[in-house]
Amino acid sequence: MERRSRGTVIMVALIGLTALAMLLPAAVGFTLRELALARAFLYSALLLACIAVLIHLASRGPRVSSVAFSHPFYHLTLAYLLLPALMAVPMTEAVPGMRFLDAWFEMVSAFTTTGASVIEGPGTLSLHLWRALVGWGGGLFVLVTVMALLAPVNLGGFELFRAPSRTSHLLRGEVTSDATARPDEAYADKSVARLHDQLRLIGPVYLGLTLVLWVGLSIAGNPPLLALMLAMSTISTSGIAPDPVLGGGASEGLIALALLFALTRRFWPGAAAISGQEALWRDPELRLGGAVLVLIVAAMGLLLIVQGGSDGPAAFLAGIWAIVFTSLSFLTTTGFISGTLAEDGGVFAGPAGIALLGLAMIGGGVATTAGGLKLMRVFALFWQARFELAKLVHPQDVGGDGPRLRGLRTEGALAAWLFLMIFIFALMAMTAVLTLSGEVLEDAMVYAVAALTTTGPLARIVAPEPLSWAGLGDLAKAALAFGMVLGRLELLLLLSVFWRR
Repeated sequence: MERRSRGTVIMVALIGLTALAMLLPAAVGFTLRELALARAFLYSALLLACIAVLIHLASRGPRVSSVAFSHPFYHLTLAYLLLPALMAVPMTEAVPGMRFLDAWFEMVSAFTTTGASVIEGPGTLSLHLWRALVGWGGGLFVLVTVMALLAPVNLGGFELFRAPSRTSHLLRGEVTSDATARPDEAYADKSVARLHDQLRLIGPVYLGLTLVLWVGLSIAGNPPLLALMLAMSTISTSGIAPDPVLGGGASEGLIALALLFALTRRFWPGAAAISGQEALWRDPELRLGGAVLVLIVAAMGLLLIVQGGSDGPAAFLAGIWAIVFTSLSFLTTTGFISGTLAEDGGVFAGPAGIALLGLAMIGGGVATTAGGLKLMRVFALFWQARFELAKLVHPQDVGGDGPRLRGLRTEGALAAWLFLMIFIFALMAMTAVLTLSGEVLEDAMVYAVAALTTTGPLARIVAPEPLSWAGLGDLAKAALAFGMVLGRLELLLLLSVFWRR
């Protein structure tokens, strides 16, 4: 049966939404008398709206029946490469002297919720609002597409929940027709419908949380426009703000509560599809995330005492809160820094900054806006390692963990290990490219981890000296931009294009 290309329908909708989003910074720019910037966004919005209409009209005649490019990798890659190029059009007009490559890098960073910026200096509020808005849209895009496109083919972390016996059958050669079905064959005409359904389910909650946090941050004393940017950057875990160092007080407490949504999918609609009816306190992602934070806080708290940063109980408690907030922020790959820390990073300055690097690599929950390896994969590897150590003590032990945990420490651990190996190889390749482009090895490693984990603020606090994204060469920027896309797409998704299993 002939049908219209689903990729065309999706891209037309995304271009139209991008044009609509440009009206907000245009309106704010006119309000703040930033007329040149406002005109740039208004004209760009009209241009993109015309492009969307023309593509829609041009695609009404031709019909396609091939499903060769129905794999979600093609849809998502096209979105992450094309949309930032369109979003960069007003940036080249709004920022004097900004090249298109730099504007494209800026928008890739925002849309992948990385938060790395090549804009030096304070910038205008309308410009930062646009960056935060793109990051907010990128977070919503991740939540919708991961449930609509990746969940049906057991990718994006869902392989850890739904693979109790599939992989073992495949490795033994017990292949079934369902197991060998390619993702593009399984989609048929349902991609657009799934995206629409998930947007209707997740969109209101995502928008509602943003509005609630915006109101709370405004009540806490932040200017309304800054509060809106912080709310959007927190919900999307992009960490985009005029200054990632927060002012402390109640604002950090509200942001910390909102960051819990990046630790587990259980707080988002549709969680029953992947977690069943398991009690919240037994959620492995929350338990592992809590354990990791406790260990980091304990270690950094001892370091704080050794450094003599506890001048009285009040100062010590403030330092502990700064450690908790900053650790949670980097674990969710957001990258906000507590205002209680010193300008040089405080307790995380120097070699201790490796702790934040490790937190960003672990990442948040599956099917959330957080990047990194994801807590569930780390838990699967930990659970399998625990079982192997137990077998050394009790060789006749048969486990008895229940079907879900047994699947997690076998097939789930295999998928997690495969993802970890691909992550390491990608990290090595990107570090090598950055080193060849002239970067110092240590700096190249920090940049590569920041890109693959979508945690741009890592460059500010982890390195001995704050690193500048604007100082990178063109080759390095292009490599890091593709690294951000690769880290956001989930590396197993790329592998599934070439390897059916």
